[in-house]
Amino acid sequence: MASIIKVGKRWRAQIRRKGYPDRTETFSTKALAEAWARGVEGDVESLRAGVMPVGKAHTMGKLIERYEEEIGGAKPFGRNKADVLKKLKEHLKDVQVAALTPGRVVAYITEDRKIKNVTAGIDLTYLKSVLKVGRALWQMPIHPSVVDDAREMLSHMGQLERGEERDRRPTQDEIDRLKGWFAEHSKSLSPDLIDFILDSGFRPPSEITGLRWDKLNKVDRTITILDRKDPKKKVGNNQVVPLLGRCMEIIAKAEKTKASGAEYIFPVNGSTWSSIFPRACADLEIVDLRLYDLRHESISRLVECNKYSIPELMLITGHKDPKQLMRYTQLRAKDLHR
Repeated sequence: MASIIKVGKRWRAQIRRKGYPDRTETFSTKALAEAWARGVEGDVESLRAGVMPVGKAHTMGKLIERYEEEIGGAKPFGRNKADVLKKLKEHLKDVQVAALTPGRVVAYITEDRKIKNVTAGIDLTYLKSVLKVGRALWQMPIHPSVVDDAREMLSHMGQLERGEERDRRPTQDEIDRLKGWFAEHSKSLSPDLIDFILDSGFRPPSEITGLRWDKLNKVDRTITILDRKDPKKKVGNNQVVPLLGRCMEIIAKAEKTKASGAEYIFPVNGSTWSSIFPRACADLEIVDLRLYDLRHESISRLVECNKYSIPELMLITGHKDPKQLMRYTQLRAKDLHR
């Protein structure tokens, strides 16, 4: 039987079953403690019934390591997946594979304060991939519905959210003020970078900071973006894209101050963008504007000019699905009166 007791401001769940090791976990709420206990007790019953064969003492840490080495070795993971797997390994390293329960997965999501509701679903997806491979390829004692049950539980608890679809577009006045702020306050981020985002449609900051001189084709006015975001191909998705509007002019300007041996056209750390842009908006009292909204504005302008087909727009923006492209396209009703 499970015992649930309050310890200070938290709740401790303890399970004791003859023939099985004692299990104890601490949670922020009684509901989480009870959910975890139900999951553990359910898995114990499954083990006793022979539904989940008891194998060797495999831990989640070892399983994730093997997944990284064998699956990641054959097809390298993207940075986001690698980071999530590292975090999963840190939190679940000592948990026995056969003892992983929906409650324990719920605890991982809710107890880690760094996991936001919007990104929790991504963590669950990657965890499910690990468990699926472990069960199918390596015959590990993994219950097939662990993650699905945890996802359903988290959904009921309001811990899973879909990313918001923003419709915020900067005004020309806001753009001009931002460029003025960067000209006055920032040495690393020039006003030209604002124009580059607006004219290129590239993802800021990653795709822009990753642009290399040796991938620039001045004759064709194109550049190759390395490892462009792709849901299936995380590494090696190199794409030749056009440099539209003022992009070539801005690059030519950057070339005049290019350091000897420089690899990158815009040698700015991505974290610099993430910290300086919000500060600029705060100083200028520009409300609810994010760096990525400039890309939204860029794509919307490309659509509104009626010069490009959907396939052409997808080449520029890097989207693989027209539905994804339309999500980032924020048309205004007044613009339809042409």
